[in-house]
Amino acid sequence: MLSSTLLRMPLSIRAFRRPACALALCGLLGVTACGSDQEAPAPGASEASSQSATETTRTALPSEHETSGVASTSSEKANKNPNLKKARKQFGALAPKEFFDQFDSCDANGVQNSMACSGEKIGQFQFFKSDSKAASTTQLLTELRSSRVVEDTGRRVVGWSTLGSTAVITVVDNNEGLVMQQMVSTDDKDPAEQIYALGLAQRPQTESSTMETPAATEPAKS
Repeated sequence: MLSSTLLRMPLSIRAFRRPACALALCGLLGVTACGSDQEAPAPGASEASSQSATETTRTALPSEHETSGVASTSSEKANKNPNLKKARKQFGALAPKEFFDQFDSCDANGVQNSMACSGEKIGQFQFFKSDSKAASTTQLLTELRSSRVVEDTGRRVVGWSTLGSTAVITVVDNNEGLVMQQMVSTDDKDPAEQIYALGLAQRPQTESSTMETPAATEPAKS
């Protein structure tokens, strides 16, 4: 017999899955629409090294233009989809700034105080602002045997829950009542690696500290 806690897990997954599945089609359409903006060829800088000083001066302007273009990408996206700015402001405590830069679109997903955002490389995420959801999600992450936690400071909890070959990556900010979730297939991605790659938690330093062990110094010769 499954425990009452385990019985709640499929309901939680299904509650998340329904809007996530609806978001999938919208996310693909959004990615396709934004594809032409992201794939615009950047001005070539390699020719500058083989050109004269005059030509180098002329190519300096495209190089600066390329840099400014990268810097203005986020603002251009925000102008096309104002919800990007809204999502960053409302849920910015959940992830680093660079994380939100990767989204192409954000939209309301039919649940009060929640949004669904997607990006070509980052995938699809759902955001919620609810103290009760933050508390219940934290309980699921920390109590279920099918869940794993990679960071738990009390205020911030990062981990994932699994059901079959599906994992729900989750970040919770209990002080702000914020929740962020992404569904991934464990056949395609390791949830822990996905968390570290997105900068949602710091990778354990055990391996790096072992590699950085200083070599023994030779005794000084008299």
